[in-house]
Amino acid sequence: MLKKVFLWGAAFLLHASGLAFGQLSGKVFVDENGNGRQDKGEKVYQGAVVSDGLSVVKTDKDGHFELPGWEKQHFVAIYPSSDFNAPVRYWPIKPEVKEYNFAVRAKAVKKDVSFVHISDTETFQYGDWVDDLKRYAQVNKPDFIVHTGDICYESGMKWHSENLTEKELGVPVYYCLGNHDLIKGEYGEAYFESRFGPAWYAFEEGNALYVITPMMGGDYPPGFDHKDIGTWLKNLLQAYDKAQDKYFFNHDLLTSNEQFDFAIDENEKVNLNQFGLKAWFYGHMHVNMTKEHGDTGIRSFCTSSMPQGGIDHSPSSFREVKVSEDGHLESTMKWTYLRRNIRIVNPNKGLGLLDEHNMFRVSVNVYDCAAEVERVRYSVWGEEGFNWTSALQEDQWAEMQERSDWNWEAELKLDTLGKHTLVVDAYLKSGEVVHRKTEFIAQKAIVPKQKELDWGNLSGNAAHLGHVENGLKSPFVLQWSTNLGSNVFMSSPVLYSHYVLSSGFDDGEAKNCFIVCLDANSGKERWRFKSRNGIKNQMVVAKGLVIATDMEGFTYALDIESGELIWQKSTGYNRKYGFVSGIVSDGSLVYTGFSENLRALEATTGRTVWQAKENRGGYGATTTMTIADNVLIVSRQWGGIDAFDKNTGRHLWTRNDAGLRFRDGNLTYAEGFLWVAERFTTEESRLHKIDLKTGETLSYFDTQMKNTGTSCPIVWEDKIFVAGSHPGIAAFDRKGERLWLFEVGEALFYTPSYFQNQEQSIESSAVLVGKQLIFAAMDGHVYVLNAENGKLLWKNDLGAPLMTAPAVATEGFYICDFAGNVYFFKGQHDD
Repeated sequence: MLKKVFLWGAAFLLHASGLAFGQLSGKVFVDENGNGRQDKGEKVYQGAVVSDGLSVVKTDKDGHFELPGWEKQHFVAIYPSSDFNAPVRYWPIKPEVKEYNFAVRAKAVKKDVSFVHISDTETFQYGDWVDDLKRYAQVNKPDFIVHTGDICYESGMKWHSENLTEKELGVPVYYCLGNHDLIKGEYGEAYFESRFGPAWYAFEEGNALYVITPMMGGDYPPGFDHKDIGTWLKNLLQAYDKAQDKYFFNHDLLTSNEQFDFAIDENEKVNLNQFGLKAWFYGHMHVNMTKEHGDTGIRSFCTSSMPQGGIDHSPSSFREVKVSEDGHLESTMKWTYLRRNIRIVNPNKGLGLLDEHNMFRVSVNVYDCAAEVERVRYSVWGEEGFNWTSALQEDQWAEMQERSDWNWEAELKLDTLGKHTLVVDAYLKSGEVVHRKTEFIAQKAIVPKQKELDWGNLSGNAAHLGHVENGLKSPFVLQWSTNLGSNVFMSSPVLYSHYVLSSGFDDGEAKNCFIVCLDANSGKERWRFKSRNGIKNQMVVAKGLVIATDMEGFTYALDIESGELIWQKSTGYNRKYGFVSGIVSDGSLVYTGFSENLRALEATTGRTVWQAKENRGGYGATTTMTIADNVLIVSRQWGGIDAFDKNTGRHLWTRNDAGLRFRDGNLTYAEGFLWVAERFTTEESRLHKIDLKTGETLSYFDTQMKNTGTSCPIVWEDKIFVAGSHPGIAAFDRKGERLWLFEVGEALFYTPSYFQNQEQSIESSAVLVGKQLIFAAMDGHVYVLNAENGKLLWKNDLGAPLMTAPAVATEGFYICDFAGNVYFFKGQHDD
């Protein structure tokens, strides 16, 4: 007897004329020889799950199923179980077809499952990222890949259906329907279905059920509604063990709250919490973020675009997910466009500095997006060097320790000074070995005795002027480097007394998220504090405290001397788009939050002095807030610039016209005016001089660059310096005439939104030290230029992108790279 599993929504089984649809029937059998036909001796499969997109049934003891059909039926689909594959996963419903039979191939049930999550590729053309994904699949052999939508329009869907397929990648590929995948046609998802099959689907792998769901709206109306999908969900969940772990995929996040309720109509909903929901994977926002939803144990994972930079400047990336037999989930971000990337960063430029105990830290930045670095070994040789004879001395080799996904370190003691050779071998999961060798001179370090350091905001002050006079000049020498144990995004270092601080993030797991305090002279760690989620942007120093806000809107104030948590406060930021803005302080108050949760907090207590109540729309931007006299300047991605009275919170003005609405750049307050670079069109970017009182543009000029980065302009004497997201940094006179342009190298990966075509990007704000510009770029280099003529004075290749601004001290400057390293470069002084 056929076992039917809940046929909810019976009204949907009738024509408008009242005539019932004919039944859809078929059989599931085990195709042992793989010829697609049931041959003599091949058994049927009992208990296979089959659906018409509304009803969900299981096959009986004869392998037979019957589905009632419904008015919006397009496919009969089989939902593969953990113990079989289905070479054909669905059949289009046709009037002439009498039976829909499925041939399945038996397989062993996996204990551990791995898969790849990609999203928002939004392309119709090939790119190096495709080869990254192919190579990853070849090396790691994931069980499947899920694309959570925004394949984009007819040309994009056609290209993906021909290039990102199981045939091309060697593993099953499942697609979700995104808002830009609903296009003009008989119904919004018709073309999607013609290329990818059902827009909602499910399958088992290991011990869990994986559920593909569609976005409920988009560029054109879909052919389904909430009642259709909700009814299907009810039927689906009844077909599986209620306690079975379930992982959902959709283009968007269902909720930022704790209860994952899918509304069927005004009176009925499906609560997924009650059916074993473990995690929700989505895209849409073009950001990387993960968080836990209260105490439910449910986690959500947003993955940005693999080919291009995210809207919040999340790096081009994809997500690797591993699910163990006992249901433990582990997520890791993979940064694209990087293959066999390696750089020895310490020793640096032929010099290695030893501490008072002759100890020396070897540091190597090494990364490959497709093949994990499994181990790194090193050896150090004296005057004899590394040669045919010394290579036989296996006992000279030692293992390095992994500090972040991009950095490996080792501490060693050198008994002799002078010439040495460092040899490094990095072993990749692919079986490849990346080999590097460098010669260096070991010297005793002269440890600085810097005190009373003061660099508490981006560019050293709340106005982000970015100009200091302290006699420092190049060349600079790496005094020390220390890895924080996680990636560093835009958290430019801050300085206080004799300490330097920065923060890290972890968009894979939200576990390696720290504020770390180092001794500014030696680089030794003083303390670390684990935050709830990543702190991606600017921290501040006020009243002896370091204050930061994480991705979930939690703000922390820690005593810099001791690392003690003084206060912690939630800003009420409960959004699917993480908080990525840099905060600012006037020394007494700290400004943080976004939109209706924007607020001024008393630095010493966390007391809310004022809070903006109005939701002005948009999303959190990667810009850092600016203080201009008594005015607080904040930004909203896709929303514009807002000005508030910094003492009362009264809204003063908004600019959301032209390129200022989609602007990424920070605002500088200099000479009584606001200065900001924007992207007026994809081909034109402007530098605005804005009246502080009215918000009106007083003048502007075309920068002749792309301004999609987050840099602050520098206004100095008769010049204005602007760093662009392509191709570099330029100086202009006050009339907007370009005086010089310095081009940086091609970005190691992409961060400015929608960048993916060999752009030469800068995300770092430059600092003018005397007449020398110091800045970093996404090509992995730190640069020093002559500000008068743009000539290169000094550069240093660190092998990892840099998105932070330098913090200038009395003896040199500090800067952080994406690999999680904090560097102190000691400079020269004018005599």
